[in-house]
Amino acid sequence: MNEQILIAELQKPEYTGLSDQEAADAINAKTATIRRPVPAPMIRLRAMSLGMYAVVKIAAEDKSLPNPPRGAAINFITLADSQDTVDLDHPDVATNAGTLRQFSLASQEQIDAINSLGNVVIPWTAANDLPEVGIGLVINARRAIANGE
Repeated sequence: MNEQILIAELQKPEYTGLSDQEAADAINAKTATIRRPVPAPMIRLRAMSLGMYAVVKIAAEDKSLPNPPRGAAINFITLADSQDTVDLDHPDVATNAGTLRQFSLASQEQIDAINSLGNVVIPWTAANDLPEVGIGLVINARRAIANGE
């Protein structure tokens, strides 16, 4: 555990005047949003619910469509139909999404909705590699603050 993270947090103004227990409760109630890879079937389901999947699939199957829109469509369908886990922040995934938008195969709202699948809300403590904060940790951290550590 990195005590410095807890010490820095407790130095914020929102904890001034809170009892040790209230400070612990406030810290444990905080959340953080992190990014995680997404199972491809979730991407496919979201794209289907948005009406995007069918549009992109038709483009992927249209041999008269030039590349890049057809290539981007094929890439998206291949990815969405896989059983892989997808890092939505990977540059190639972002570039492909931009190409789909550029050629009106997907709107920015649809891309944003799919991209939001990578957002996971977790406890702030977990995001900062801290255990659940109890009164003892708060007391120790406040002592360190008072001692100038």
